[in-house]
Amino acid sequence: MTFLLQSNIERLLEKYFAEYKEYHFWAIVILTLIILGFQIGQTIIVSRKIERFKNVLKKNEIKFSKFNNLQIDALKAIYDKMVNLYYKNYALFQPETFSHESLKTRIKDWRADYLTLMDVFHREKLLLPKDLKLKIKGFETNFNLISKRLNQEMLNLNDVEEDIGSSNARDIYNTPEDELERIQNRIERLNNDEEIKKSNESISGLRKSVENYFESLTE
Repeated sequence: MTFLLQSNIERLLEKYFAEYKEYHFWAIVILTLIILGFQIGQTIIVSRKIERFKNVLKKNEIKFSKFNNLQIDALKAIYDKMVNLYYKNYALFQPETFSHESLKTRIKDWRADYLTLMDVFHREKLLLPKDLKLKIKGFETNFNLISKRLNQEMLNLNDVEEDIGSSNARDIYNTPEDELERIQNRIERLNNDEEIKKSNESISGLRKSVENYFESLTE
């Protein structure tokens, strides 16, 4: 009887361990599948996040590139107008010839180029950095004073013509020498104006600021 009991116990143990091994095997299989599925899911999620990040980055790069190109175009336009104004400014206040008509023409040319420069600036200033906008704004404030001074000079020249009833220099001035002397005096008085004295330097300084920022965009 003892042998029979022992035999039954052994069979029960064998059955238990057999079932345990089978359960353990399937548990390991299921756990492995869960872990594998989790890893695959994580890989998919990470891949999607990376792809979204790459798309956002690409869009931002495209936007930055377009903005960068717009800035370059704006700076080129402003710089071109500044160069024109520099030469007109120099020709007006350091002329090689002195005549009534040439002074009027140079004032008109100066005003036209100055207004063109400011028009381009105000149209493009949204694309410019804050520090450069402030410099150009300060430049505009100073050159508006010069513009007012030149407007007054033009009115004075027109008054002379009205008094004589002619715009012909031969009628206005007694001799060519008289015209030369009086126009030289007018330009000399203009050059005594504080803003006019530093006008060439102001244009050159602003040009340098534009050049430096342009170079930072193209490096």
